[in-house]
Amino acid sequence: MQTLVEQITSLAEREDVPVLGTAEAAVMDDEPPGARPSDLLPGAKGLLCFGLPVPAGVYQQSIRATDAVWRSQSLYYRRLDGLSVRFAALLEESGERALPVFGCAPFRLNARGEIRGSLNQLRMGEAAGLGIVGRSGLLLHARYGPRLMLGGVVTTAALPVMRRGTVTEPGCPPDCRICVDVCPVGAVAEDGSVDTNRCLGYAARTPLLPKLRYLALRRWRPQRAARLLNLTTVDEHTLHACSRCVVRCPYAHQPVASASGTSAT
Repeated sequence: MQTLVEQITSLAEREDVPVLGTAEAAVMDDEPPGARPSDLLPGAKGLLCFGLPVPAGVYQQSIRATDAVWRSQSLYYRRLDGLSVRFAALLEESGERALPVFGCAPFRLNARGEIRGSLNQLRMGEAAGLGIVGRSGLLLHARYGPRLMLGGVVTTAALPVMRRGTVTEPGCPPDCRICVDVCPVGAVAEDGSVDTNRCLGYAARTPLLPKLRYLALRRWRPQRAARLLNLTTVDEHTLHACSRCVVRCPYAHQPVASASGTSAT
């Protein structure tokens, strides 16, 4: 197992992945049916989650900020998904099974018609020690704030606890409500819950998606609606139009600690 840890660390170093952690798959057994690690991969025992930070300057520029955010995230989603596949292939070299958890797709619709990924990467990130989910619904890292984009793997391997570039994150200050106030559609609630459909409906511009057809399918044929959503909004088909909760978050620009090196137990 130590050799596997060294291989994971070596791949992270070669690919300039600054933040990485592991956790037991069982920590997500309280997720809804169909969204638990064991639902996706029978016999799942371990989770691997990692992150790449979007440069702070992308959010701070005075003109064309939304264009830069969209382009940066599009490039990072491709790279994160590719890295998820590579980490999964590496884990399978040990004789185990591993499943990449992609950051952007495939989407699915839950019983309430809400857009969800195959697995909750934010929960994965928390469990793996990468940070704490803040009031905005985004993962907060003590160095990179809400700018960290995530990739991950579910595996049948019982991974030891690994931490690369992780630090203790205190979470949102109790009296901070900036993300609540700046959200233009009120998607962020006082209690910290986030209306994902309302957020994406405003922030994601999807010119290839026939909205009337999608709404009808979402009501009567949710699986077909999810398929339509994936075919027309993945990769560079979606224009990103809002990042106010990231731009105004105090953690986005003022890191509170320096990340540590890699450790395994």
